[in-house]
Amino acid sequence: MGTYPYSSTHLERFSVGLNGYVDRVDIGNKYNKNDWLLGRFGNLGLWIEGEGRREEQGRAREPCGVCLPLPPAKRRFCTPMARVIHCILNNLVYEQRLHKIALTFSKEHQVEVVGVVTPATRVPLSKRPYAARRLFVPVKRGPFFFLWANVRFFFYLLFRRKWDAVVACDLDVLPACWLAATLRRKQLLLDSRELYTQTSLVQRKPFSQKIWALAERFLYPRVSYILAVSPPIASYFSKRYEKPVWVIYNLPLKGGKFANPRLENRLLLYQGMLHPDRGLEELILALTYASEWKLWIVGDGPLRPYLEKLASQQGLEQRVQFLGLVPFEVLSGYTERATFGVSGEVPRSLNHRFALPNKAFDYLQQGVPILVGEAPLLQAIVRHYGCGYVVPSWQPKEIARALEELGRSYSAYAGWVEGARTAARELHWERQEPCLQGWLQYALARRRLPPQSAERACDPVVSLSQLYGAIESELVPSR
Repeated sequence: MGTYPYSSTHLERFSVGLNGYVDRVDIGNKYNKNDWLLGRFGNLGLWIEGEGRREEQGRAREPCGVCLPLPPAKRRFCTPMARVIHCILNNLVYEQRLHKIALTFSKEHQVEVVGVVTPATRVPLSKRPYAARRLFVPVKRGPFFFLWANVRFFFYLLFRRKWDAVVACDLDVLPACWLAATLRRKQLLLDSRELYTQTSLVQRKPFSQKIWALAERFLYPRVSYILAVSPPIASYFSKRYEKPVWVIYNLPLKGGKFANPRLENRLLLYQGMLHPDRGLEELILALTYASEWKLWIVGDGPLRPYLEKLASQQGLEQRVQFLGLVPFEVLSGYTERATFGVSGEVPRSLNHRFALPNKAFDYLQQGVPILVGEAPLLQAIVRHYGCGYVVPSWQPKEIARALEELGRSYSAYAGWVEGARTAARELHWERQEPCLQGWLQYALARRRLPPQSAERACDPVVSLSQLYGAIESELVPSR
């Protein structure tokens, strides 16, 4: 019969169709290698059992995390190890949040992440402890990119043989996931990273914003299990669509040793997409007044040609370096050399006003203080932990004045480094993993999602959310 296809700790079921195709599915029961092997021939209903099955008939099976929330009478109909697909309209090489969610889900389930790759982003994908696939899309951006990508995702999910749930990463891939999940009668989940209709890129195109707003109003009421990245965004969706929305922050995985940042280096680091309202134009102009400071920009996006031209016009080619997209596995090598990590989002839109970008937490996880601007949630983090400096008005001269002051603040800088390390010990991904696993269990068991504050496993997340109580109460979503 050949070698045992998976590890000895899992049960294998082989479904053999009339065409001779053999599909291997790991359903996660804990048996020994010689326990039992199960085969079924098409519609004949013929089951072939191995010797070990009779030996295990009297042994009680441990309920797993998926089956445990179900009533005892229904537990025996529960599939212990679910097959979860996570879809995103981005290249998997640079996706940190998706990688962390997949790592958490893969502890109890089979996980497959599916992204896209364009002719301009063909970068080798590193080995992952879960299945990963990228669908080729010949268009780099624009409406045809979203249309082509959603068609590819839809047909991939429609004809994928075995899966139980699909997680759509944001509104842009939700149409394909919803349609495929509806036709296949599978569970649909949503990881909403931002207020998509309120992003700067969408707001600049009124017709596109109307289309995405219609898509949101149609699709969000049809999704019962939604994640958000900050309490105000969760409150927005919860009030607008009258359903509980849980918060899972963009926290990094727990790191090892802290960096040893030095004020003498005078190095600012920005990591992330180069989109409008990220505060990069103001930061580059500020360096014309603060001659001692340098800036590294790690990332790419539609604003990069303009920013490169601006740096050249200001004579800053030697002090402003554009490093392009970097795989997240090596990103820490750049962060540890920085004096400050920069997160200068300009809150001209609701999305930027209430976002909590992962780069701020990445800086802190390595013990690097952060320099933030007008975003209120980031200001709350800095003031609570004493882990950086707030520039109240993100304008070039104000930023330059702050940099001059920072260059002389040696004693204060040592305190900010210690504050960043304190924040790193609390703000890491592992603290919210039980909460995320509980959210998935509710979805797989098809149980109504309770308020997040009612789940004890989510206490660390809820306690962090209390920092933003006043800000969250100000947000009244329009209908």
